[in-house]
Amino acid sequence: MNHKAALAKKVRVFQARIAMTKALMSFLKKHPAVASRTLVWALSKKPALYFFEKAFIRPVIVKGQKHVALRLEKYFEDWEGYAGLIDKTVCVDISRLSRKELDKVLKKVKIDLPKTQAEDEEVDD
Repeated sequence: MNHKAALAKKVRVFQARIAMTKALMSFLKKHPAVASRTLVWALSKKPALYFFEKAFIRPVIVKGQKHVALRLEKYFEDWEGYAGLIDKTVCVDISRLSRKELDKVLKKVKIDLPKTQAEDEEVDD
């Protein structure tokens, strides 16, 4: 691979990661309650948000568009064991949801944003 092609490839990778990070930042600014309930995580070396043992918010570049979708996925302890068997996707794109819509979607993975993480865990038991 020549230098120009290698450079172009690396620049595209960095631009995609920047776009993913900006999408997550924008989402957190719109929904600050999510910031207190998630950890910054890396999935396949890409930025993500992690609701402890419940779900992930994974940024996904939408091909043919300049939009980064934020996919809500169920957490599985042994995710490799479920590969291809179960669809982990709860919502294809939560980036444009209102707070009310987001609350409804998060309840599918047993997350109630108005409650604290400890209160959520009490309900799960």
